[in-house]
Amino acid sequence: MVNAADHQNKPLISITNGKKLGEVRDLYLNSELTKVVAVQAGSEGFLSRQSLAIKRAHIQVYGQDAWLVAGDNTVVPMESITDYKTLVTASNLRGREIQTEGGTKIGTVGDVVLDGEARVLGFALQRVYVQGPLGERKAIARSAIISVGSKDKPMLTELAQAEAIVIEQD
Repeated sequence: MVNAADHQNKPLISITNGKKLGEVRDLYLNSELTKVVAVQAGSEGFLSRQSLAIKRAHIQVYGQDAWLVAGDNTVVPMESITDYKTLVTASNLRGREIQTEGGTKIGTVGDVVLDGEARVLGFALQRVYVQGPLGERKAIARSAIISVGSKDKPMLTELAQAEAIVIEQD
């Protein structure tokens, strides 16, 4: 298990020729928040900045020190990623509130917890408003989230389920 923030600034290296393609700036998650779909590899342009991305399918190894990418022509404008407007960046999840369906505040997202294949296992909690298992773990499993919410709406969970499900280790 590793947090999304732990990947920040890791080099993206082409397996083909060893060329540095950029650095991990942020991770784009699918709208269900279950997996990484692409990685933001920086931006280009002086006046009109354009985000650059690499699709998850091109990333071969999620290494400790660098991510290895198949090919050196895999960096594309973010707009060319399928459904890019529905993707959520890991950084935009930070601070999102998590609460029960009844409105009891559980905590706020501090980071996204990933497995070795860049699948979302859960969320590290930045602020914790409850005691018990969630308060001790300071994390909630993705499978315990009923609704992912939005920028203006909190994530929803059922407290007993959230306490019972532990984030599985690799």
